[in-house]
Amino acid sequence: MAGQEAKKWSVWKSANIGLLVSAFVLLLQIGTGRGFELANYAHTASAETLTNLIGRILAAPLIFVLIAVVRNLLNRRQPKSSASAARGALIFVALLVCILGALMVYGEVFFSSAETISGETQKTFIADWSRTCVQKQRSLGQNVTEAQIDKYCTCVGEKIADSTTYKQLGTALDASALADLKQRSRQLATHAAEALSRPRCGLHVWFCQNR
Repeated sequence: MAGQEAKKWSVWKSANIGLLVSAFVLLLQIGTGRGFELANYAHTASAETLTNLIGRILAAPLIFVLIAVVRNLLNRRQPKSSASAARGALIFVALLVCILGALMVYGEVFFSSAETISGETQKTFIADWSRTCVQKQRSLGQNVTEAQIDKYCTCVGEKIADSTTYKQLGTALDASALADLKQRSRQLATHAAEALSRPRCGLHVWFCQNR
């Protein structure tokens, strides 16, 4: 208001504003269909994934706190903020817990669906599968080109992704699921060998034509 003396910014209030910005960015990411990575981190809930998740959440608050500190240093003569530091800290902790809790729930809901994976999830699955597949195929020393290996691995990943659900991704493979995955991989490998033996027929041709 006009005539009111300017005060230093509250560090905790700045942190809380930054936390709200982080929450908005996360909602935007989920709303635009790019929430797979967040759901995966929250669902896995290991020390590594939780650290990564918390780091993402705290990035904006740290920036806002830094801005407040620099601003206060440049205005040393201004009186201190009247905002309660204790109250600000409690609000910050409550907001952080709420955001983490909401992400945990989102992760559980995301990986409870029986629908076939699609969008960003499918792309990530295929990319991860292809990367592992290429490394394995290279180690076998087969008489095939890099281009054939890349296309073969991509097509195999796409075929497996076509029958993989979100729930399967979020559940640790039990003995039967692991056996089923191995069986599907062996069948694909057999078809690959047949494709190589055909004249003018590369690995990638057979797989992509039979998707």
